[in-house]
Amino acid sequence: MKAIGFWALATFGLLAGNSWASSPLVPMVLVTTPKYTDEIRVVDGTIAANRPGHHAELMVEAGKQCGAAVEFRFVPWQRALLQVKNGDADGAFSSSYDDERATYGVYPMINGKPDSSRALKGYSYSLYVPRHPAQAWDGRVAAERGSSIIPRLVEQGFSHVEINDTVTMLRMVAGGRVSAAAIITSVADAVLADAPDLAAALTRREPPIEDKFGYVMLSKAFHTRHQGVAECFWSAIRDIKATPLHAERVQSYQAEK
Repeated sequence: MKAIGFWALATFGLLAGNSWASSPLVPMVLVTTPKYTDEIRVVDGTIAANRPGHHAELMVEAGKQCGAAVEFRFVPWQRALLQVKNGDADGAFSSSYDDERATYGVYPMINGKPDSSRALKGYSYSLYVPRHPAQAWDGRVAAERGSSIIPRLVEQGFSHVEINDTVTMLRMVAGGRVSAAAIITSVADAVLADAPDLAAALTRREPPIEDKFGYVMLSKAFHTRHQGVAECFWSAIRDIKATPLHAERVQSYQAEK
């Protein structure tokens, strides 16, 4: 699949025939980790030009409704959070809520709490372990650097090692370098679906470690400058997700597996 120009194509679509076309669009640079799933499809560091993932389509459409030109960038998660904190990006997804992130980021809120109805998605973290462990459990768990599951691992008494990407974590488990990896379930399952050797070597423990909601966390600077756009964007995510068209879009991606 050739990964060119989705941003250009999306911008063209935004400029054509919508109520915001006569006004300058607000740039909205959103960062996340590179991956290739139904939700977001990255090829060679760039959003896929065709079939970019249903979350990518959802966010571009929400931006279109609210006068924002959405651009995607892809970096390791810890760097994504730092870019939001330092003002080098306007937002990061999918970010669960925690008090530390809320010191520099803004989430959709209702009655003083995160508004899960306006989350980008619900998701879970699961432990992935060897199917046939060659050594005793030593309590060392790999986790994505900066991920929100780390405090939970510490709380449960696990020692952990922070790694930048999912494939490396799973290979560390398969190679016996750690006892398990704590990974977002849908992300790890997508990797295993494309890696038969890892799928044969590893299994997912049930139940999940933790269920969470993932939001488009926007920077405080962006929210201050463009509060109306931000609130509209979060609400548009909720409203679009409720439409039959979005459900059909999600199903079409799932059917490609």
